[in-house]
Amino acid sequence: MISNIFGIPIRYEQWKKKDSLPLYISESYDFQTATIDTQRCIMLTAKGELATIPALKKQINRIQEVDNVPIVFVLPTVSSYRRKSLIENKIPFITDKQVYLPFMGTLLVEQNESEKEIRKFMFSTQQLILLYLYSKKQRLYMAEATEKLPFTAMTLSRAVKQLEAVGLFTITKDGVNKVIEAKYDNALLFERIKRYCSSPVRTVGYIEKSNLTEDMMLAGESALSERTMLNPSRVATYAIYYKLFDKKQLMKELVEPDKQIRLEIWEYNPKQFAKENVADSLSVVLSLADNRDERIKGAIEELLEREFGR
Repeated sequence: MISNIFGIPIRYEQWKKKDSLPLYISESYDFQTATIDTQRCIMLTAKGELATIPALKKQINRIQEVDNVPIVFVLPTVSSYRRKSLIENKIPFITDKQVYLPFMGTLLVEQNESEKEIRKFMFSTQQLILLYLYSKKQRLYMAEATEKLPFTAMTLSRAVKQLEAVGLFTITKDGVNKVIEAKYDNALLFERIKRYCSSPVRTVGYIEKSNLTEDMMLAGESALSERTMLNPSRVATYAIYYKLFDKKQLMKELVEPDKQIRLEIWEYNPKQFAKENVADSLSVVLSLADNRDERIKGAIEELLEREFGR
């Protein structure tokens, strides 16, 4: 059995509810209860050939009637076609080289991922960097990151690996706790690391002002004008986390500037680092990175000078 995933140990126990299942299921697998980080699940190792996707889905439903926790298939190998089908149907699996645990927020990972060139960070990594920068601390303990960020220890472990891979951080241990420390001051760190970061904006549209909610933070040019000398635009821009908004409510057209606002749908929650209902400065800078307006560029420079005290 796999003993750990990305350094996070897996604790196994005997699953004692096997007798509650039909024979065609109970005799097809070896069952074990596993706890990954704090998440309990059931690991299934097929004794013979793995069933078809429709059959697997029915078996999962039947097992979860007995014990309603995630079901993970432990496989020696997986073909690219079956892997694609498992992922499309959100069926968790683990092999010696690949992991897919959607219930823990993880993605498929190849064993040699750390050897690949990092082009863009995961958004979990990006948020870890923002936490580091806003903490104003030279050393950030991962225990603190786990408390403040909405991720599992496994997801943060992958984020730390990405930081280590780009060579801008040192990763050490204080007892059992991992500690990250940048090799540069915050201003230079952001300058060097922003090439790996992405705009948080997933999509943009318009809504009526009357539909504003407390989950929407001032963002984009509006946030920039709030914190610099930039003149505000006529139509205010706000941002909201994509999981908190149905994008079907977005209007594509700006029809009545006095009655509408521009709404950015973000990949992560703009409230995470917001101050006074305004999205955090560095995320706003990243959201405007492709803007070629000289006024915007000047305001971004002003904002960064204030942020880093230069």
